[in-house]
Amino acid sequence: MENKKRSFPPSIKQKVINRANNRCERCGIDFDEDFKGEFHHVLSQVHGGDMSEENCSLLCSNCHRIAPDIKREEDFIIYHQYFLRFASFKEAAQYYGVDTRMELYLKIALDIAKNRFKE
Repeated sequence: MENKKRSFPPSIKQKVINRANNRCERCGIDFDEDFKGEFHHVLSQVHGGDMSEENCSLLCSNCHRIAPDIKREEDFIIYHQYFLRFASFKEAAQYYGVDTRMELYLKIALDIAKNRFKE
């Protein structure tokens, strides 16, 4: 069985570029003709990730290199609320005043619920 990574389709790439305003979704650096972003599978294909816009992030090469290897769908929460916002787990844990990953999950889930309730 061949384990070959596939690229996102051009239509998905364009939607992600538009969503990100042609900037790294983590550090905010602008891309141009000479400096292009890289498309990152949030949930890797090996672990069931698909080729959807929701599973794609536009990152600079530095941020792509340190992007976490998400293995479970539950980690989407951490990816979008932690990796794209904080430089490290330690920084996120300090911000939320917690010590463990599970406590961080719960705090982030509560934040998401509060924000959705406000809408």
